[in-house]
Amino acid sequence: MNTSKSVMATPQRSRPRAVPVTLADSAVAEVLAQREDAPDGLARVDPEFRHEMIATAAYYIAEQRGFAPGHELADWCAAQAAVDAALSGAARAA
Repeated sequence: MNTSKSVMATPQRSRPRAVPVTLADSAVAEVLAQREDAPDGLARVDPEFRHEMIATAAYYIAEQRGFAPGHELADWCAAQAAVDAALSGAARAA
């Protein structure tokens, strides 16, 4: 009688890889270049406009990665950080 138990390997989830800063920055620059009514800073931006900017930047980041699945959250977080940094930088420059 075989008493050994067969154990199935559990697939390990890979951690989202950080998006290169230059990739996120170029995506934000692309978004800002498309908008004539881009805000002067983070304090003056409409929340819906900021969300739109983040979504568009996240799309460009994913596009530049070839839309490989499993990186959606990392793309969003990188886009959010890049948009906020760009808006904060614009506020300081004004």
